Amino acid sequence: MPGIRPSRHPKRPRRGFTLIEILIVITVVGILLGVAIPNVGRQVTRDRVHRSAMLVQGLLEEASLQAARRRAPVRVGISGNFIQITDRTSGAVIRQRSFGAASPDLKATVQMAPSAGITIFPNGRSNSGITFQLSGGGESVRVVRTTTGILR
Repeated sequence: MPGIRPSRHPKRPRRGFTLIEILIVITVVGILLGVAIPNVGRQVTRDRVHRSAMLVQGLLEEASLQAARRRAPVRVGISGNFIQITDRTSGAVIRQRSFGAASPDLKATVQMAPSAGITIFPNGRSNSGITFQLSGGGESVRVVRTTTGILR
């Protein structure tokens, strides 16, 4: 047959992927990401609130240490958007942590009871217990310090 020429590479192996195969892979990856991303967002929010609770616990422990080191009572309270440790006699700020959405430290909303704060004495006891309620993104954690200095 004069019009048909034989192919130079009669049984050449196929290379690459077809467009349909690539679209199927992209669709499967998209579905997996659509399921995973909301869970990751919830986990990040939960971790931020728990990290904030750990920072508040550390601040309460530091207040006890400062009172013992100074051999003078210190106050723990909220002033504006800060949780502060202050010297009870002079009112000087010893340490403070900011909180709220724009804060680099505590990424949570903080509520404290009693709202006036507490005084921690050099022996580690305080005039009353204190409760910090930290919340953000539907997650909530409570940090409690008893009058005897026990943190929960």
